[in-house]
Amino acid sequence: MIRATSSQQRVILLTATLAGAFVRLIHPLTSDYPLNDGGLFYTLTRDLLAAGGALPRFTAYNQSAIPYAYPPLAFYLTAGIVALTRLPLMTLLRLLPPLLSCFTIPAFYLLARRLLPAPRPALLATFAFALLPTAFDPLIVGAGLTRAPGLLFALLTLARFHDLLNAPRTHTLAQTVLLASLTTLSHPGMAWFTAYSSLILLAFHLRNPEALKSTLGVAAGTILLTAPWWGTLLARHGVAALLSPYQTERFSLAALLTPFTLLFTNEPLVDFLAVLAFFGFLACLRQREHLIPTWLLSIFLFEPRLGAVYSAAPAALLAGIGAEFITGSFRNAEAQSRKTAAKNNLSKLALGFLFIYTLTAAYLAPRYNALNDAEAVAMNWVRSNTPVQATFIVLTGNSAYGTDYVSEWFPALSERASLATPQGYEWQPGGEFNRRTALHASLQACRDFACLQTWAQTNAIRPHYIYISTKALAENHRTLALPEIAPIFQNNAAAIYPWPGE
Repeated sequence: MIRATSSQQRVILLTATLAGAFVRLIHPLTSDYPLNDGGLFYTLTRDLLAAGGALPRFTAYNQSAIPYAYPPLAFYLTAGIVALTRLPLMTLLRLLPPLLSCFTIPAFYLLARRLLPAPRPALLATFAFALLPTAFDPLIVGAGLTRAPGLLFALLTLARFHDLLNAPRTHTLAQTVLLASLTTLSHPGMAWFTAYSSLILLAFHLRNPEALKSTLGVAAGTILLTAPWWGTLLARHGVAALLSPYQTERFSLAALLTPFTLLFTNEPLVDFLAVLAFFGFLACLRQREHLIPTWLLSIFLFEPRLGAVYSAAPAALLAGIGAEFITGSFRNAEAQSRKTAAKNNLSKLALGFLFIYTLTAAYLAPRYNALNDAEAVAMNWVRSNTPVQATFIVLTGNSAYGTDYVSEWFPALSERASLATPQGYEWQPGGEFNRRTALHASLQACRDFACLQTWAQTNAIRPHYIYISTKALAENHRTLALPEIAPIFQNNAAAIYPWPGE
Protein backbone atom coordinates (compact mmCIF):
# COMPACT_ATOMS: atom_id res chain seq x y z
CA MET A 1 0.00 0.00 0.00
CA ILE A 2 1.38 3.42 -0.98
CA ARG A 3 1.07 5.99 1.80
CA ALA A 4 0.39 9.63 1.01
CA THR A 5 3.16 12.04 1.94
CA SER A 6 2.51 14.98 4.26
CA SER A 7 2.24 17.36 1.31
CA GLN A 8 -0.19 15.02 -0.43
CA GLN A 9 -2.26 14.81 2.73
CA ARG A 10 -2.43 18.62 2.86
CA VAL A 11 -3.60 18.70 -0.77
CA ILE A 12 -6.28 16.09 -0.04
CA LEU A 13 -7.43 18.01 3.04
CA LEU A 14 -7.57 21.23 1.02
CA THR A 15 -9.62 19.46 -1.66
CA ALA A 16 -12.07 18.20 0.97
CA THR A 17 -12.34 21.68 2.47
CA LEU A 18 -12.95 23.31 -0.92
CA ALA A 19 -15.59 20.71 -1.82
CA GLY A 20 -17.29 21.29 1.52
CA ALA A 21 -17.06 25.05 1.09
CA PHE A 22 -18.76 24.78 -2.30
CA VAL A 23 -21.84 22.98 -0.97
CA ARG A 24 -21.96 25.30 2.06
CA LEU A 25 -21.70 28.57 0.16
CA ILE A 26 -23.48 28.00 -3.14
CA HIS A 27 -27.04 28.27 -1.78
CA PRO A 28 -26.52 31.30 0.53
CA LEU A 29 -24.67 33.13 -2.25
CA THR A 30 -27.63 32.71 -4.59
CA SER A 31 -30.17 34.00 -2.07
CA ASP A 32 -30.94 37.62 -1.20
CA TYR A 33 -31.84 36.81 2.42
CA PRO A 34 -30.63 34.32 5.03
CA LEU A 35 -31.79 30.79 4.34
CA ASN A 36 -34.76 29.62 6.39
CA ASP A 37 -34.73 31.09 9.90
CA GLY A 38 -32.66 33.73 11.65
CA GLY A 39 -35.21 36.37 12.60
CA LEU A 40 -34.67 35.83 16.33
CA PHE A 41 -30.91 36.19 15.95
CA TYR A 42 -31.36 39.25 13.74
CA THR A 43 -33.28 40.88 16.60
CA LEU A 44 -30.84 39.72 19.29
CA THR A 45 -27.96 41.31 17.39
CA ARG A 46 -29.92 44.53 16.88
CA ASP A 47 -30.73 44.57 20.60
CA LEU A 48 -27.02 44.35 21.37
CA LEU A 49 -26.18 47.16 18.95
CA ALA A 50 -28.96 49.35 20.37
CA ALA A 51 -27.61 48.76 23.89
CA GLY A 52 -24.13 49.89 22.86
CA GLY A 53 -22.65 46.47 23.58
CA ALA A 54 -24.15 46.07 27.05
CA LEU A 55 -26.01 42.79 27.53
CA PRO A 56 -29.76 43.60 27.42
CA ARG A 57 -32.10 42.20 30.05
CA PHE A 58 -34.79 41.23 27.52
CA THR A 59 -35.01 40.98 23.76
CA ALA A 60 -37.45 43.02 21.72
CA TYR A 61 -38.35 39.92 19.69
CA ASN A 62 -42.11 39.34 19.57
CA GLN A 63 -42.78 41.85 22.38
CA SER A 64 -43.00 39.02 24.91
CA ALA A 65 -40.41 39.86 27.58
CA ILE A 66 -38.22 36.97 26.44
CA PRO A 67 -35.03 36.96 28.54
CA TYR A 68 -31.86 37.87 26.68
CA ALA A 69 -30.45 34.56 27.86
CA TYR A 70 -28.95 33.14 24.68
CA PRO A 71 -25.15 32.67 24.81
CA PRO A 72 -24.00 35.98 23.29
CA LEU A 73 -20.63 35.31 21.64
CA ALA A 74 -21.95 35.10 18.05
CA PHE A 75 -24.04 38.24 18.52
CA TYR A 76 -21.05 40.19 19.84
CA LEU A 77 -19.00 38.95 16.87
CA THR A 78 -21.68 39.98 14.38
CA ALA A 79 -22.37 43.32 16.07
CA GLY A 80 -18.64 44.05 16.12
CA ILE A 81 -18.33 43.39 12.39
CA VAL A 82 -21.33 45.63 11.72
CA ALA A 83 -19.82 48.41 13.81
CA LEU A 84 -16.39 48.12 12.17
CA THR A 85 -17.38 47.56 8.53
CA ARG A 86 -20.90 49.06 8.30
CA LEU A 87 -21.97 45.95 6.42
CA PRO A 88 -25.74 45.35 6.52
CA LEU A 89 -26.75 43.02 9.32
CA MET A 90 -28.95 41.02 6.93
CA THR A 91 -25.94 40.38 4.68
CA LEU A 92 -23.86 39.14 7.59
CA LEU A 93 -26.66 36.88 8.78
CA ARG A 94 -26.77 35.41 5.29
CA LEU A 95 -23.03 34.86 4.78
CA LEU A 96 -21.35 34.54 8.17
CA PRO A 97 -22.89 31.17 9.14
CA PRO A 98 -21.80 29.33 5.95
CA LEU A 99 -18.36 30.95 6.09
CA LEU A 100 -17.84 29.84 9.69
CA SER A 101 -19.14 26.37 8.87
CA CYS A 102 -16.34 25.95 6.30
CA PHE A 103 -13.81 26.05 9.15
CA THR A 104 -15.48 23.05 10.79
CA ILE A 105 -13.97 20.82 8.09
CA PRO A 106 -10.27 21.24 9.04
CA ALA A 107 -11.36 21.28 12.70
CA PHE A 108 -13.00 17.90 12.18
CA TYR A 109 -9.81 16.58 10.56
CA LEU A 110 -7.84 17.49 13.69
CA LEU A 111 -10.26 15.37 15.73
CA ALA A 112 -10.27 12.55 13.17
CA ARG A 113 -6.47 12.28 13.25
CA ARG A 114 -6.66 11.71 17.00
CA LEU A 115 -9.49 9.18 16.97
CA LEU A 116 -8.55 7.17 13.87
CA PRO A 117 -5.39 5.08 13.54
CA ALA A 118 -3.94 6.46 10.29
CA PRO A 119 -4.12 9.48 7.96
CA ARG A 120 -6.00 7.67 5.18
CA PRO A 121 -9.23 6.86 7.08
CA ALA A 122 -9.04 10.30 8.71
CA LEU A 123 -8.92 11.95 5.29
CA LEU A 124 -11.76 9.75 4.03
CA ALA A 125 -13.77 10.69 7.12
CA THR A 126 -13.07 14.37 6.46
CA PHE A 127 -14.45 14.05 2.94
CA ALA A 128 -17.53 12.38 4.43
CA PHE A 129 -17.93 15.20 6.96
CA ALA A 130 -17.44 17.87 4.29
CA LEU A 131 -20.26 16.44 2.18
CA LEU A 132 -22.58 15.01 4.82
CA PRO A 133 -25.83 17.03 4.67
CA THR A 134 -26.38 16.91 8.43
CA ALA A 135 -22.90 18.39 8.96
CA PHE A 136 -23.84 21.63 7.21
CA ASP A 137 -27.63 21.81 6.69
CA PRO A 138 -28.38 23.41 10.09
CA LEU A 139 -25.23 25.54 10.04
CA ILE A 140 -25.64 27.58 6.85
CA VAL A 141 -29.15 28.91 7.57
CA GLY A 142 -29.75 32.13 9.50
CA ALA A 143 -29.81 30.34 12.85
CA GLY A 144 -26.42 28.87 11.95
CA LEU A 145 -25.02 32.14 13.27
CA THR A 146 -24.64 30.38 16.64
CA ARG A 147 -24.54 26.74 15.53
CA ALA A 148 -21.58 27.15 13.17
CA PRO A 149 -19.14 28.66 15.70
CA GLY A 150 -20.59 26.32 18.32
CA LEU A 151 -19.71 23.23 16.29
CA LEU A 152 -16.33 24.68 15.30
CA PHE A 153 -15.32 25.23 18.92
CA ALA A 154 -16.88 21.91 19.99
CA LEU A 155 -14.74 19.92 17.54
CA LEU A 156 -11.60 21.82 18.55
CA THR A 157 -12.44 21.30 22.23
CA LEU A 158 -12.81 17.54 21.81
CA ALA A 159 -9.55 17.30 19.85
CA ARG A 160 -7.63 19.22 22.49
CA PHE A 161 -9.38 17.35 25.33
CA HIS A 162 -8.25 14.07 23.75
CA ASP A 163 -4.68 15.39 23.85
CA LEU A 164 -5.12 16.35 27.49
CA LEU A 165 -6.37 12.90 28.45
CA ASN A 166 -3.39 11.24 26.81
CA ALA A 167 -0.68 13.69 27.92
CA PRO A 168 -1.73 16.15 30.64
CA ARG A 169 0.01 19.49 30.22
CA THR A 170 -0.76 22.89 31.72
CA HIS A 171 -0.89 24.62 28.34
CA THR A 172 -3.14 21.87 26.92
CA LEU A 173 -5.48 22.28 29.89
CA ALA A 174 -5.60 26.05 29.35
CA GLN A 175 -6.34 25.66 25.64
CA THR A 176 -9.09 23.11 26.34
CA VAL A 177 -10.69 25.41 28.90
CA LEU A 178 -10.62 28.33 26.47
CA LEU A 179 -12.17 26.31 23.64
CA ALA A 180 -14.81 24.78 25.93
CA SER A 181 -15.71 28.28 27.15
CA LEU A 182 -16.05 29.56 23.59
CA THR A 183 -18.34 26.61 22.84
CA THR A 184 -20.47 27.36 25.90
CA LEU A 185 -20.74 31.03 24.94
CA SER A 186 -21.77 30.14 21.39
CA HIS A 187 -24.61 27.64 21.55
CA PRO A 188 -26.36 25.78 24.41
CA GLY A 189 -26.89 22.60 22.41
CA MET A 190 -23.25 22.46 21.33
CA ALA A 191 -22.18 22.96 24.96
CA TRP A 192 -24.30 19.97 26.01
CA PHE A 193 -22.94 17.92 23.07
CA THR A 194 -19.37 18.76 24.10
CA ALA A 195 -20.05 17.90 27.74
CA TYR A 196 -21.36 14.37 27.26
CA SER A 197 -18.95 13.68 24.37
CA SER A 198 -16.08 14.61 26.70
CA LEU A 199 -17.41 12.21 29.33
CA ILE A 200 -17.47 9.43 26.73
CA LEU A 201 -13.83 10.18 25.88
CA LEU A 202 -13.04 10.13 29.58
CA ALA A 203 -14.72 6.74 30.00
CA PHE A 204 -12.26 5.26 27.49
CA HIS A 205 -9.25 6.83 29.22
CA LEU A 206 -9.91 5.92 32.84
CA ARG A 207 -6.75 3.80 32.95
CA ASN A 208 -4.85 7.08 32.94
CA PRO A 209 -4.83 8.16 36.61
CA GLU A 210 -4.64 11.84 35.59
CA ALA A 211 -7.66 11.68 33.26
CA LEU A 212 -10.34 12.39 35.87
CA LYS A 213 -8.27 15.17 37.41
CA SER A 214 -7.81 16.79 33.98
CA THR A 215 -11.54 16.55 33.29
CA LEU A 216 -12.43 18.23 36.56
CA GLY A 217 -9.89 20.94 35.76
CA VAL A 218 -11.54 21.61 32.39
CA ALA A 219 -15.00 21.73 33.98
CA ALA A 220 -13.90 24.09 36.76
CA GLY A 221 -11.97 26.33 34.38
CA THR A 222 -14.87 26.55 31.94
CA ILE A 223 -17.34 27.42 34.71
CA LEU A 224 -14.99 30.13 35.96
CA LEU A 225 -14.23 31.61 32.54
CA THR A 226 -17.89 31.79 31.52
CA ALA A 227 -19.02 33.14 34.92
CA PRO A 228 -19.51 36.77 33.74
CA TRP A 229 -22.22 35.57 31.36
CA TRP A 230 -24.02 32.94 33.43
CA GLY A 231 -23.60 34.99 36.61
CA THR A 232 -25.37 37.95 35.00
CA LEU A 233 -28.07 35.62 33.70
CA LEU A 234 -28.64 34.06 37.12
CA ALA A 235 -28.81 37.44 38.83
CA ARG A 236 -31.40 38.72 36.35
CA HIS A 237 -33.59 35.71 35.59
CA GLY A 238 -32.69 32.89 37.98
CA VAL A 239 -31.63 29.33 37.31
CA ALA A 240 -34.71 28.65 35.14
CA ALA A 241 -33.23 30.79 32.35
CA LEU A 242 -30.21 28.47 32.18
CA LEU A 243 -32.24 25.26 32.23
CA SER A 244 -35.27 26.25 30.13
CA PRO A 245 -33.66 25.60 26.69
CA TYR A 246 -33.42 21.90 27.52
CA GLN A 247 -37.21 21.64 27.84
CA THR A 248 -37.24 20.94 24.10
CA GLU A 249 -35.53 17.55 24.60
CA ARG A 250 -37.31 14.26 25.29
CA PHE A 251 -35.06 11.30 26.10
CA SER A 252 -36.03 8.00 24.48
CA LEU A 253 -34.37 4.59 24.41
CA ALA A 254 -36.13 3.95 21.11
CA ALA A 255 -33.99 6.68 19.56
CA LEU A 256 -31.00 4.31 19.88
CA LEU A 257 -32.41 2.39 16.92
CA THR A 258 -32.12 5.42 14.63
CA PRO A 259 -28.56 4.75 13.37
CA PHE A 260 -29.61 1.29 12.20
CA THR A 261 -32.32 2.70 9.94
CA LEU A 262 -29.59 4.21 7.70
CA LEU A 263 -31.78 7.30 7.31
CA PHE A 264 -30.06 9.65 9.75
CA THR A 265 -27.70 11.34 7.27
CA ASN A 266 -30.49 13.07 5.26
CA GLU A 267 -28.90 12.16 1.93
CA PRO A 268 -31.31 12.94 -0.91
CA LEU A 269 -30.67 9.92 -3.12
CA VAL A 270 -29.00 6.67 -2.03
CA ASP A 271 -27.72 6.82 1.57
CA PHE A 272 -24.13 5.98 0.63
CA LEU A 273 -22.52 7.68 3.60
CA ALA A 274 -24.97 6.06 6.02
CA VAL A 275 -24.15 2.65 4.52
CA LEU A 276 -20.42 3.35 4.82
CA ALA A 277 -20.97 4.42 8.43
CA PHE A 278 -22.77 1.14 9.08
CA PHE A 279 -19.84 -0.81 7.63
CA GLY A 280 -17.53 1.29 9.79
CA PHE A 281 -19.69 0.49 12.82
CA LEU A 282 -19.34 -3.24 12.13
CA ALA A 283 -15.60 -2.90 11.47
CA CYS A 284 -15.14 -1.17 14.83
CA LEU A 285 -17.02 -3.92 16.63
CA ARG A 286 -14.96 -6.54 14.85
CA GLN A 287 -11.74 -4.82 15.90
CA ARG A 288 -13.11 -4.22 19.42
CA GLU A 289 -12.78 -0.46 18.99
CA HIS A 290 -15.88 0.72 20.82
CA LEU A 291 -15.31 4.45 21.34
CA ILE A 292 -16.85 5.84 18.14
CA PRO A 293 -19.85 3.43 18.04
CA THR A 294 -20.53 4.29 21.69
CA TRP A 295 -20.33 8.00 20.89
CA LEU A 296 -22.78 7.65 17.99
CA LEU A 297 -25.34 5.72 20.04
CA SER A 298 -24.99 8.09 22.99
CA ILE A 299 -25.88 11.06 20.80
CA PHE A 300 -29.21 9.51 19.85
CA LEU A 301 -29.84 8.80 23.53
CA PHE A 302 -29.06 12.35 24.67
CA GLU A 303 -30.30 14.16 21.52
CA PRO A 304 -33.50 12.40 20.41
CA ARG A 305 -34.84 15.54 18.70
CA LEU A 306 -31.69 16.66 16.85
CA GLY A 307 -29.64 13.49 16.97
CA ALA A 308 -29.10 13.50 13.21
CA VAL A 309 -27.40 16.89 13.46
CA TYR A 310 -25.07 16.12 16.36
CA SER A 311 -24.26 12.65 15.02
CA ALA A 312 -22.54 14.10 11.95
CA ALA A 313 -19.06 13.87 13.50
CA PRO A 314 -19.12 10.21 14.65
CA ALA A 315 -21.09 9.23 11.54
CA ALA A 316 -18.38 10.75 9.33
CA LEU A 317 -15.67 8.98 11.36
CA LEU A 318 -17.45 5.67 10.87
CA ALA A 319 -17.94 6.42 7.16
CA GLY A 320 -14.18 6.98 6.87
CA ILE A 321 -13.54 3.65 8.56
CA GLY A 322 -16.13 1.97 6.33
CA ALA A 323 -14.64 3.47 3.17
CA GLU A 324 -11.17 2.34 4.23
CA PHE A 325 -12.51 -1.14 4.98
CA ILE A 326 -14.18 -1.48 1.57
CA THR A 327 -11.37 0.03 -0.50
CA GLY A 328 -8.90 -2.04 1.51
CA SER A 329 -10.79 -5.12 0.37
CA PHE A 330 -10.49 -3.88 -3.21
CA ARG A 331 -6.74 -3.41 -2.76
CA ASN A 332 -6.40 -6.93 -1.38
CA ALA A 333 -8.29 -8.27 -4.39
CA GLU A 334 -5.96 -6.31 -6.67
CA ALA A 335 -2.91 -7.67 -4.92
CA GLN A 336 -4.09 -11.21 -5.58
CA SER A 337 -4.99 -10.49 -9.18
CA ARG A 338 -2.62 -10.86 -12.11
CA LYS A 339 -4.68 -8.65 -14.44
CA THR A 340 -3.27 -5.52 -16.01
CA ALA A 341 -2.82 -2.38 -13.92
CA ALA A 342 -5.53 -0.64 -15.94
CA LYS A 343 -8.07 -3.17 -14.71
CA ASN A 344 -7.12 -3.46 -11.07
CA ASN A 345 -7.59 0.06 -9.75
CA LEU A 346 -10.93 -0.75 -8.19
CA SER A 347 -10.23 1.20 -4.99
CA LYS A 348 -9.40 4.38 -6.91
CA LEU A 349 -12.48 4.02 -9.09
CA ALA A 350 -14.65 3.40 -6.04
CA LEU A 351 -13.31 6.46 -4.24
CA GLY A 352 -13.65 8.62 -7.34
CA PHE A 353 -17.26 7.57 -7.84
CA LEU A 354 -18.01 8.06 -4.16
CA PHE A 355 -16.58 11.60 -4.21
CA ILE A 356 -18.51 12.66 -7.33
CA TYR A 357 -21.72 11.09 -6.08
CA THR A 358 -21.58 12.54 -2.57
CA LEU A 359 -20.64 15.99 -3.92
CA THR A 360 -23.66 15.90 -6.22
CA ALA A 361 -25.92 14.61 -3.45
CA ALA A 362 -24.67 17.28 -1.02
CA TYR A 363 -25.46 19.98 -3.58
CA LEU A 364 -28.97 18.57 -4.12
CA ALA A 365 -29.68 17.82 -0.45
CA PRO A 366 -30.78 21.21 0.86
CA ARG A 367 -34.46 22.10 0.71
CA TYR A 368 -34.24 25.73 1.73
CA ASN A 369 -36.69 28.56 1.68
CA ALA A 370 -35.86 32.19 2.23
CA LEU A 371 -37.58 35.53 2.45
CA ASN A 372 -38.00 37.48 -0.75
CA ASP A 373 -38.38 41.21 -1.35
CA ALA A 374 -42.19 41.07 -1.52
CA GLU A 375 -42.40 39.36 1.90
CA ALA A 376 -39.98 41.88 3.37
CA VAL A 377 -42.07 44.72 1.92
CA ALA A 378 -45.23 43.30 3.52
CA MET A 379 -43.59 42.95 6.94
CA ASN A 380 -42.08 46.42 6.72
CA TRP A 381 -45.53 47.76 5.81
CA VAL A 382 -46.87 46.25 9.04
CA ARG A 383 -44.17 48.05 11.02
CA SER A 384 -45.00 51.39 9.42
CA ASN A 385 -48.77 51.19 9.31
CA THR A 386 -50.06 49.35 12.37
CA PRO A 387 -49.99 50.26 16.08
CA VAL A 388 -47.00 49.09 18.08
CA GLN A 389 -49.30 47.00 20.32
CA ALA A 390 -50.97 45.26 17.37
CA THR A 391 -51.06 41.46 17.48
CA PHE A 392 -51.13 39.14 14.48
CA ILE A 393 -52.12 35.66 13.46
CA VAL A 394 -49.48 34.64 10.91
CA LEU A 395 -50.81 31.93 8.64
CA THR A 396 -48.46 29.96 6.37
CA GLY A 397 -49.86 26.43 6.28
CA ASN A 398 -46.54 25.05 7.55
CA SER A 399 -47.06 23.26 10.86
CA ALA A 400 -43.34 22.50 11.30
CA TYR A 401 -42.21 25.58 13.20
CA GLY A 402 -38.53 24.93 12.46
CA THR A 403 -39.03 25.46 8.73
CA ASP A 404 -41.78 28.09 8.96
CA TYR A 405 -39.47 30.95 8.06
CA VAL A 406 -42.32 33.45 7.58
CA SER A 407 -43.64 33.02 11.14
CA GLU A 408 -40.10 33.28 12.52
CA TRP A 409 -39.10 36.37 10.54
CA PHE A 410 -42.38 38.24 10.98
CA PRO A 411 -41.70 39.54 14.54
CA ALA A 412 -38.17 40.59 13.54
CA LEU A 413 -39.06 42.72 10.52
CA SER A 414 -42.54 43.90 11.48
CA GLU A 415 -41.61 44.53 15.14
CA ARG A 416 -45.09 43.32 16.02
CA ALA A 417 -46.29 40.34 18.05
CA SER A 418 -47.02 37.05 16.31
CA LEU A 419 -49.39 35.13 18.57
CA ALA A 420 -48.20 31.63 17.67
CA THR A 421 -44.49 31.95 16.80
CA PRO A 422 -42.54 29.57 19.11
CA GLN A 423 -38.97 30.82 18.55
CA GLY A 424 -37.45 32.47 21.60
CA TYR A 425 -39.87 30.89 24.07
CA GLU A 426 -37.44 28.10 24.88
CA TRP A 427 -35.92 30.66 27.28
CA GLN A 428 -39.16 31.01 29.21
CA PRO A 429 -39.89 28.50 32.01
CA GLY A 430 -42.90 26.31 32.64
CA GLY A 431 -43.01 24.47 29.32
CA GLU A 432 -43.95 27.64 27.44
CA PHE A 433 -42.01 26.59 24.35
CA ASN A 434 -43.88 23.30 24.02
CA ARG A 435 -47.19 25.14 24.48
CA ARG A 436 -46.27 27.57 21.71
CA THR A 437 -45.22 24.82 19.28
CA ALA A 438 -48.60 23.13 19.80
CA LEU A 439 -50.32 26.50 19.33
CA HIS A 440 -48.43 27.08 16.11
CA ALA A 441 -49.20 23.62 14.71
CA SER A 442 -52.94 23.87 15.43
CA LEU A 443 -53.11 27.33 13.83
CA GLN A 444 -51.38 26.23 10.63
CA ALA A 445 -53.86 23.36 10.25
CA CYS A 446 -56.73 25.84 9.69
CA ARG A 447 -58.21 26.04 6.20
CA ASP A 448 -61.05 28.54 6.70
CA PHE A 449 -62.00 31.51 8.83
CA ALA A 450 -64.31 29.47 11.08
CA CYS A 451 -61.30 27.41 12.12
CA LEU A 452 -59.34 30.58 12.91
CA GLN A 453 -62.20 31.84 15.08
CA THR A 454 -62.40 28.52 16.95
CA TRP A 455 -58.64 28.51 17.42
CA ALA A 456 -58.68 32.03 18.83
CA GLN A 457 -61.62 31.32 21.17
CA THR A 458 -60.18 28.01 22.40
CA ASN A 459 -56.86 29.60 23.26
CA ALA A 460 -58.35 32.85 24.65
CA ILE A 461 -56.59 34.89 21.98
CA ARG A 462 -57.89 38.08 20.41
CA PRO A 463 -55.78 39.13 17.43
CA HIS A 464 -55.97 42.49 15.73
CA TYR A 465 -54.88 41.34 12.24
CA ILE A 466 -54.40 38.26 10.09
CA TYR A 467 -51.18 38.07 8.08
CA ILE A 468 -51.59 35.48 5.34
CA SER A 469 -48.49 34.37 3.49
CA THR A 470 -50.04 33.53 0.12
CA LYS A 471 -46.61 32.50 -1.14
CA ALA A 472 -46.07 30.03 1.72
CA LEU A 473 -49.61 28.67 1.44
CA ALA A 474 -49.04 27.96 -2.25
CA GLU A 475 -45.69 26.28 -1.47
CA ASN A 476 -47.44 24.08 1.11
CA HIS A 477 -50.30 23.31 -1.32
CA ARG A 478 -52.82 24.98 0.95
CA THR A 479 -55.69 27.40 0.42
CA LEU A 480 -57.68 29.47 2.89
CA ALA A 481 -61.33 30.41 2.62
CA LEU A 482 -62.05 33.84 4.14
CA PRO A 483 -65.33 35.74 4.44
CA GLU A 484 -65.83 38.92 2.47
CA ILE A 485 -63.15 41.00 4.19
CA ALA A 486 -61.18 43.54 2.19
CA PRO A 487 -57.43 43.29 2.71
CA ILE A 488 -55.71 46.42 4.01
CA PHE A 489 -52.53 45.35 2.24
CA GLN A 490 -51.82 42.86 -0.52
CA ASN A 491 -48.96 42.00 -2.84
CA ASN A 492 -47.81 38.85 -4.60
CA ALA A 493 -46.46 37.31 -1.38
CA ALA A 494 -48.86 38.28 1.40
CA ALA A 495 -52.26 39.67 2.29
CA ILE A 496 -53.16 41.42 5.54
CA TYR A 497 -56.69 41.54 6.91
CA PRO A 498 -58.19 43.15 9.98
CA TRP A 499 -59.67 40.72 12.47
CA PRO A 500 -63.48 41.06 12.22
CA GLY A 501 -64.77 43.48 14.83
CA GLU A 502 -61.50 45.41 15.03
